[in-house]
Amino acid sequence: MKKLTLLLLTFLYLNSCQLGDKEQTISIENKYLLTIPSFLKEGSKLNEDASLQYQSLLRSFYVIVIDETKNEMLKALLENNLLDVYANDINGYSELIISSFEQSISNAEKSEVIDTLVNHMPARLLSIKGRVEGVDIFYSIAFMEGKTRYYQVLAWTLAGKEDQYVDEMNRIMYSLIEL
Repeated sequence: MKKLTLLLLTFLYLNSCQLGDKEQTISIENKYLLTIPSFLKEGSKLNEDASLQYQSLLRSFYVIVIDETKNEMLKALLENNLLDVYANDINGYSELIISSFEQSISNAEKSEVIDTLVNHMPARLLSIKGRVEGVDIFYSIAFMEGKTRYYQVLAWTLAGKEDQYVDEMNRIMYSLIEL
């Protein structure tokens, strides 16, 4: 009986360690900080435009941040004659990216967009489920408008793991701090 109790206590302890994963705060080029789970490790092939790329292949959990200046956005809108369609503000920026993103996903189901503040920055948050290259994926996405930059924070996992990771994804979305 003592061996069974010891075995059960050991199992519960190890299981609680996995649930209570620590976090790590990453600083990117004196532009921003982002807090992510410590089980994520730096990656390099998730998105060539990302300034931050972290992943856990074992857990099928991925996070990237893409940041660009407001001037870069304005230049892209002007060069593509889109200034009449998308404003150079957080609404225009997010709508442009969402529209492009949805085109790359089949069977896309988009949540309502939540307008909020993230660390004193105007922000828009949403989630999208869909199929990418034959795999069902769940994305949590945040767009933020800093002083001179826009930020996209994307976290994703397999659609079947949405419930397991949605709280961590939300913490990530609200953790970006502009420096």
